[in-house]
Amino acid sequence: MDEALAELGIDAATWAGRPAWSLSDAELAGTIRSAHAVVTTMTAGLASLVAELHGRDLPHRDGAASTVTWLRDTLRIAPSEARQLLALGLLLDIRPAIGESVRAGTVNTAQALAIGRVVDDVPADEPAVVDKLEAILIDHAEHYEPTILCRLGARALAHIDPDLADRRLRDRLEREERHARGRRGFTLSSDGVGGVRLSGVLDVESAAVVGAAIDPLSRPMPGADGPDLRTPAARRADALVEVCRVALASGGLPTDGGQPPQLNVTVDLDALRREVAAGQLDTGGLLTTEALRRLACDAQILPAVLNGASVPIDVGRARRLYTGAARQAVLLRDGGCAFPGCDRPGRWCHVHHIVSWLDGGPTDRDNGVALCGHHHRVIHRGDWAVRVATDGHPEFIPPAHIDPEQKPTRNPYHPRR
Repeated sequence: MDEALAELGIDAATWAGRPAWSLSDAELAGTIRSAHAVVTTMTAGLASLVAELHGRDLPHRDGAASTVTWLRDTLRIAPSEARQLLALGLLLDIRPAIGESVRAGTVNTAQALAIGRVVDDVPADEPAVVDKLEAILIDHAEHYEPTILCRLGARALAHIDPDLADRRLRDRLEREERHARGRRGFTLSSDGVGGVRLSGVLDVESAAVVGAAIDPLSRPMPGADGPDLRTPAARRADALVEVCRVALASGGLPTDGGQPPQLNVTVDLDALRREVAAGQLDTGGLLTTEALRRLACDAQILPAVLNGASVPIDVGRARRLYTGAARQAVLLRDGGCAFPGCDRPGRWCHVHHIVSWLDGGPTDRDNGVALCGHHHRVIHRGDWAVRVATDGHPEFIPPAHIDPEQKPTRNPYHPRR
């Protein structure tokens, strides 16, 4: 066998070294299909060897913790690839029909594993059902990729034995739910370039709850300056933040250390007024001046006097901005986000100080405008300007690249008159 493999390796190396550019389009496509069939056959042979290795318990006798570990260290492959090889080898050993199809090149390795997962869901005391289901899926492998084969397997089982299909579906869903619940988790970690990476796993029910919460906030929001250029992923990220802002503003969350949940930001006030400041969160993260001014529009401001060693020596009283009657006065006037073209309701909006509170702007109706989170960021970038017109309603001045005349415009969506 070693001599045959050595000769095969030489032939394969010679074949792989041929220039692909010399092939015609038809030859190129045909060669890819033929090469894949050969690779599938060789992979099946390798998987059978791995199954024999596992059956002899050779990895443990060599001091390895498992067959997967032995393969990883011997072949320098990822554990996932090692597990797949072992699973394929064991499958081909117990399901000869699948093994013959793989070695013949009519079923590839991924399809074989998919068929194996489907037939594994059928009880062993139903051999006739297993054989019939296996034959159906092998026939369909000529036309369908692994994911679709799994779906076809469920349909075929429902046709062959409806009661069994219902039981297996229930068992599978319960098993998957337990597995997903056990794996559920959520992490926030710095990406090293000014962002924070979110990663995690939810079960199907929890994911549906999150989806239902963020879907209304994830729609594109075209405005007077054109279509919403955010990607779907960016819109979902903004929506998740908005949902959390609404939860924080609702006052219904449990206390954290005896106080309502809050963001703590430390910043030099004089530097902030000069727009050269960087704020520091209690997590250690840094914020730009633009972000600080945006947060200051709808926050509690707690002035603190620090000594030269940055130790607080006096802490003043918090001053809440645009809450209660002051916030309701703005929302009643604007009806929702006042930015042209936006239909977000008032409960999703911040109240923006037209003249910054840091610059002495008052917290009253004539100095406030309701803006959703997206358009609040737009205003703070500085391209658009906002003012209250003589009739008491807000109007927006577009940048010159949108309207060279910079004609004031309003939002027609909310009934304010």
